[in-house]
Amino acid sequence: RILSSPVTLWISFAYLFAAFCVTLTWYLPQLGHLMPRWLEQWMYPINKTDLDVLRFAHFLALAAVTVRFLPKDWAGLKSPWLRPLILCGQHSLEIFCLGEFLAFAGHFLLAEVAGGALMHFVISISGIIIMSTAAWVFSWYKRVAAKGARTKSTGDADLAGGGS
Repeated sequence: RILSSPVTLWISFAYLFAAFCVTLTWYLPQLGHLMPRWLEQWMYPINKTDLDVLRFAHFLALAAVTVRFLPKDWAGLKSPWLRPLILCGQHSLEIFCLGEFLAFAGHFLLAEVAGGALMHFVISISGIIIMSTAAWVFSWYKRVAAKGARTKSTGDADLAGGGS
């Protein structure tokens, strides 16, 4: 009920727009004077390490908008083009951990080799391919393990140590 409320939708849009405006001041310093000093003092530093209240609110606003406009039975969710993305979402913890390692490895490569735009592009595409492949392997292994667990029988006398 709360997610389908128009009030929730407008609050989410307002929050996302405000977050966009704040982020814009980071990339266009000439807009920095539009940001009230009291708001800066309250808001900064926004810490990626901790689950900041503003980051959590941003996640909730994005989730509310997504749930509102993306139906459960949307055909795109069955698209082969989105399958890697869906698999990564189904194994989000494993993919997150792999992504942390890949980010470190990519940073190392950029520091050791020339870090031009082409190298950034190659490292980014490689990371996406590696994470998508890992998600596919995790799903495959989970499916095989579940199938193996179903085919084992519990009444085998040889396994129980008995003879016939």
